[in-house]
Amino acid sequence: MNKKTWWQPPRRFEDRQNERKISWLELFYDLVYVACIGQITSHIAAHMNGENICYAVLLFVFIYWSWINGTQYYELHGNDTVRTRWFVFLQMLAVGAVAISAPAALQGNVSGFTVSFLVIQGLIIYLLASVSFYDRSHIKLSGPFLLCYGAAFVLLFISLFCPPSAVLPLYLLAIVINMLAPVLSARHFNKTMASRGQQFSASPALVERFGQFTIIVLAESILSIVSGFSSVDARSLLVWGIFCLSISIAFLLWSLYFDMTNEQELKTGYRYFQFFVFIHLVLLGALGVFGACLKNLVGHFDTPVSVALSRIIVISLAIFLASMCVIGRLIADDDRQTRDYLRQVIRWNMIVALLLVAVSIFSKDCSVFTLLLTVFLLLAIPVVVGIVTWLKHENQTENDGD
Repeated sequence: MNKKTWWQPPRRFEDRQNERKISWLELFYDLVYVACIGQITSHIAAHMNGENICYAVLLFVFIYWSWINGTQYYELHGNDTVRTRWFVFLQMLAVGAVAISAPAALQGNVSGFTVSFLVIQGLIIYLLASVSFYDRSHIKLSGPFLLCYGAAFVLLFISLFCPPSAVLPLYLLAIVINMLAPVLSARHFNKTMASRGQQFSASPALVERFGQFTIIVLAESILSIVSGFSSVDARSLLVWGIFCLSISIAFLLWSLYFDMTNEQELKTGYRYFQFFVFIHLVLLGALGVFGACLKNLVGHFDTPVSVALSRIIVISLAIFLASMCVIGRLIADDDRQTRDYLRQVIRWNMIVALLLVAVSIFSKDCSVFTLLLTVFLLLAIPVVVGIVTWLKHENQTENDGD
């Protein structure tokens, strides 16, 4: 093997593959985030109040953004070489260190988390700089990212030497600057694509990666349910009913997401993909909070659910449904069947989201079973409407064919 074979430069942006399969390396990379999500949801479940939830969500934003950077880099510039595998391995080590340091960070000791994330930030800065080194024409596209990520790196480094009261503002400023990168690059990116007679479109593989990350967050809810119920000694008929409702709700959430996004493409344009990235941050945050709430419910079946906890549950689900409405607007509806399906599901997602908000306003102390049954019945509405709409078109197509 010569050097060119095993240590090739990153793939040029012009050579990105619109039609490709997700590699096993990408799947392996995603798995390390399971540990991070588990640490976040466990902390929320154990400290169920607004301040702890907001702080945990802030750390989740850092974790999600590191995943976005790794995912987009592999999509645009990754290739099957030792170089790519080496840097993915380094990123996985750093993400693993984030998972290890997350519990201490959630208790206020953020130095380990900061150092771990500085490594992740430094790796992505190096990788983006290396793309521009091998391909000088790419510096105009990667420039805003290098500038913003470099500034965020400096802020995080400064936070290591600041008093605890100054760390949170620096964290917030760092993540905002990180997220400004795609916004600042959008105009020049669109001009560059237009000069080539092209428009950016997210590949089906890239869209599928978001589905896989959603599965990771949703799987944490399933794990919480199963592990929680396995520790319950008295498994009465009521307990088994609550268990079935919990799993059924997780299945409905899966259906709502994947029925809408499975094998679908986004509308053409860089802004649609950026909306897709940011709305997933909201959606996954809400899904993670809901999973933590489920974990908090386990083992407290004989006592009423507090108004505060029930409100967190229904509001997180309302945010999830509202996010799905936005995602539905980003899906390319090139055929009538898809258009009708999206129109019906989006409408009912919004109606159910408003009903959940109403439940949160007028809710009182209720049993775990009553709360979960209410949530199950409401979430089932858009799922059933979507299935009926889809089957109606399938039957019509078969009749037209006959």
